[in-house]
Amino acid sequence: MVSRGRTRSGIRPLGQVMSTVIAIAGDLHCGSTIGLCPATGIELDDGGWYDPSEAQLWLWEEWEKHWKVVQSLARKNTLHLVLNGDLIDGDHHRTSQIASPLTGIHIRTAMESLAVPLGLKPKQIHVVRGTPTHVGRSAESEEGIARALYKQGWPVEQDPDTGMYSSYRRRLDIGDVRIDIAHHGRMGQRANTRRSYSSLYAFDVWAENALEMWQEMKRGDVQKAWDEKRPPDLGIRSHNHQYMDSGYDHRGVTRMIACPAFQLATEWVHRIAAENMASIGILVIIISDDGQIEVKPLLSEVSRTTPIKGKK
Repeated sequence: MVSRGRTRSGIRPLGQVMSTVIAIAGDLHCGSTIGLCPATGIELDDGGWYDPSEAQLWLWEEWEKHWKVVQSLARKNTLHLVLNGDLIDGDHHRTSQIASPLTGIHIRTAMESLAVPLGLKPKQIHVVRGTPTHVGRSAESEEGIARALYKQGWPVEQDPDTGMYSSYRRRLDIGDVRIDIAHHGRMGQRANTRRSYSSLYAFDVWAENALEMWQEMKRGDVQKAWDEKRPPDLGIRSHNHQYMDSGYDHRGVTRMIACPAFQLATEWVHRIAAENMASIGILVIIISDDGQIEVKPLLSEVSRTTPIKGKK
């Protein structure tokens, strides 16, 4: 007999006590001139100083504002913090959109930025690895950030399989709710493909896990197969800088969500997809004691460029 105890989703009645709040932030791209930067600026090498632009000051205001919302949600509940990759921008592709080519400055900027969510004293911290172009081979920058946080006494969870302090993929069980977290995933980037791609990808994730579970069940240990191989209730991805939620518009039971970011449109985005606007914000998932799931995106309103009136 398999112990299930799962639920697809649900919205809590107002006032009901919550059990666990999971706050997910990724694609901060600290060190980028259009990424997250403390309002006080960044100290550069040789005594120089980088002052954030007006757009970055706005990003910082939104960063602090969203974490105040998380603080109100987590006041009487357990808080988990997930850092879902590309915490720094790095020196890449000969870009001119970085405050400094020194990776150490990017890392220090990220550490100073993370002081805001760390101030909420999360119960667990999960660091997920991002893109090698930004964070180095084997995500050396993010592994370094994770280890630094751990040495400072923060509750960074090690990968149970490798012992490293960051992972390419993290499976998190909150009660009977399973969450599959990774930075990369096949989520649509265009307005006409985001929903359909996310639904197809959600079904793929469910189907692959369900197949593995079924094969394990045929070997005889049904409960073990369920505990170790069952499909996730939620899949979390980042990287595309676009918020998207598949919902349950497919035959599986996995709901796939793409997280917003904290970097504005880069030169590359302006060149290949000028119509795309980044979703700015963080993702909050609330799981009640009885397994009900509430997905709460905290999104900022991003303005397009101001139109210029033609002269007659």
